Amino acid sequence: MTASTTNRSNSKMKGEKANLSRPAFAIWRRRVLVVILWTAVWEIMYHIIGRDIYFPSPLSTVQTFFALITEKATWSTIAYSAYRTLFALCASVLLGILFGIVCGLSRTMYNIFNPLVVVLKSTPVVSVIIIAIIWFHSTYVPVFSGFLMCFPIVFTGTVAGIRNTDPKLIEMCRFYKVGRFDTLRSLYLRSSVPYINASVVSAIGICWKAVAAAEVLSMPVFSIGAKLYFAKTYLDPASLFAWTFIIILLSYFFETIYAKVSGYDKTGKYQ
Repeated sequence: MTASTTNRSNSKMKGEKANLSRPAFAIWRRRVLVVILWTAVWEIMYHIIGRDIYFPSPLSTVQTFFALITEKATWSTIAYSAYRTLFALCASVLLGILFGIVCGLSRTMYNIFNPLVVVLKSTPVVSVIIIAIIWFHSTYVPVFSGFLMCFPIVFTGTVAGIRNTDPKLIEMCRFYKVGRFDTLRSLYLRSSVPYINASVVSAIGICWKAVAAAEVLSMPVFSIGAKLYFAKTYLDPASLFAWTFIIILLSYFFETIYAKVSGYDKTGKYQ
């Protein structure tokens, strides 16, 4: 009797594991099929254009990509660009959340800072980069540019989170005379987490693009942007595509790490 029960339990556990693994397998299968589809489109476009100098083949791009990642200098370049991006991102997230909380709670402070945020949102990234080149050393241009592009995103998300806090819960905190700090920490910040996480995930991709663009124009030592510029100068589209692919992978890696740490799965749901 005991052995029979044990066998049924083991069979049930195996069935549950199989059921859990099926969705993951289906997701990866869809991703592989999508990659194959767009690679086929890429290959077709390559044959239609018919000139490597304008549009490289998938094979030459992949070969260049693997040649790059086997070089030590490539990893030094990636490390420096990642450091600049991470510094700009952290600064924009910290200050964006701080000012977002203040402006979300105070209408006066919001009216003071919001015009500046609107200006930053509307300013072309090229204008920001050129101004930064005039003001700073080339090393700091990508950091400054990435910060100014990402700060409004995080600020706006934080303000939206603060203002969308349930008014009934706010009234309850007032009724029970909960302290301001406890109300901020336990109510406002908790309510703002989904908005903040969504804005940070959006800011990660924007930051990589802004930093890479700034590196192209400012040409700091050891930068992916400089590699993109040289690839354009020497008419090497395979390297241009390979370095672009590296930026995409790095952005995806940063987003995935943040999603795992915060529990945000990029669809608005929480794990």
